[in-house]
Amino acid sequence: MKQVVHSAMAVLVICTLLPSAVYAQDKHPATTVTIPESSFSTDITNSLPPLENPATKDQIQEFLRLSGEENSFRQSWIAAVDKNRSDGAPYWPESFWTAVKEEMQKTDLTPMYVILSQHYISKELMQEVLDAYHRLGAEHFHGSQECIKLGNAVVAMNSDMDKVKLAMTRKVVLKVYAIYKPQIKAARVQYMAEHPGWSDK
Repeated sequence: MKQVVHSAMAVLVICTLLPSAVYAQDKHPATTVTIPESSFSTDITNSLPPLENPATKDQIQEFLRLSGEENSFRQSWIAAVDKNRSDGAPYWPESFWTAVKEEMQKTDLTPMYVILSQHYISKELMQEVLDAYHRLGAEHFHGSQECIKLGNAVVAMNSDMDKVKLAMTRKVVLKVYAIYKPQIKAARVQYMAEHPGWSDK
């Protein structure tokens, strides 16, 4: 059951985001990169209204503390950068990748969990889960009836989880690219001069 819950929270591969974010900016050099205050776009947030009796923010934060889910997600999210960096342009500086990972490390993940959990998990179910964690401990929670109930709810949120992660990852990448844009553009010019016939993917 642990694998079911964890896989539903696994990171969305970002290799397709990085090129699209960078090349879109290269094609429109006069465009200003704007980063919304929210981690997610308004349309995604509005499409995920809370249940009639959703899990509370306090319950969700306690679940994250007891389960360690937030740390697991962050590690997988950051690991995806290293795993897929070869899909990026060869002229992207090492410092760009480092900055992306540092920004991911600082990103507050709680809003993502609150939005998703309140759309799929009721206050009653979350309390059952928390009670089971306190009664059984994290090690024995997995495989319990409460874990199975939570797993069913988490599996149902997979599609929306991907959309929210996509929005969150896009925000991080564009924020870092806004800082590194001059350096990346200069590196691109130099690389293309040294590699005639090469073009962006």
